[in-house]
Amino acid sequence: MRSFEVCLSPALFEFRTTTENYIVVVVDVLRATTAFCAAFDSGADRVIPVSGLAELMEYKNKGFLTAAERDGRKVDFADFGNSPTFLLQQDLSGKELAYSTTNGTQAVEKAMSCGNIAIAAFANLQAITVWLSEQQKNIIVLCSGWKNTFSFEDTLCAGALAESLKLSAEYAISCDAAVAALTLWQRAKNDLETVVKTASHYQRLLALEQHADLQHCFRLNSSQSVPVWDGRGFSDLSVNKD
Repeated sequence: MRSFEVCLSPALFEFRTTTENYIVVVVDVLRATTAFCAAFDSGADRVIPVSGLAELMEYKNKGFLTAAERDGRKVDFADFGNSPTFLLQQDLSGKELAYSTTNGTQAVEKAMSCGNIAIAAFANLQAITVWLSEQQKNIIVLCSGWKNTFSFEDTLCAGALAESLKLSAEYAISCDAAVAALTLWQRAKNDLETVVKTASHYQRLLALEQHADLQHCFRLNSSQSVPVWDGRGFSDLSVNKD
């Protein structure tokens, strides 16, 4: 029996109890991990997470496409912001995209020392569940949160992943955070759109009129992408990739 653990924010990651044979699954529903999936759906070859804007500018100066946001707003010099619906309208075939966000890429950086990292969102829930089941490893879900604090939507997604994996009877929930995430998800899933409207980051993006993104980010299984760390960035390991 493999274990399923949830860290409710990057600040708690150092206190994880799972220490062997595990994959870290980073979740940032609004919007980084959803946008990673969208980039691969638009043909991107690799997404390179970058924590700081100075480093991102170095990538831009080298000719990379760049995407970045801070506090929900596009960074001026970047080619793209953090909008999955906008990325879905682009042709990124064969491109490498350097990416920096307020929370998601910071969470990835926390997990980098572990080596094995995958990306999850509501968008690729089924695809990432299938892939994780095939890996036969323990799982730590790292919720990106909001500036190291709790995030409702990321916790709900962790709960959805817990339910999907637990149905296989191969995983045991190993901490109260995972129990809480699963409980929240089971109570919210039948009216998800209504429930998530109460979340602070949902309201933050609503104020920025990101209506299309807010609808897209809570749509289940719109993507088949399976973004997995390859040592330099994330590549799509989806079985349906051409």
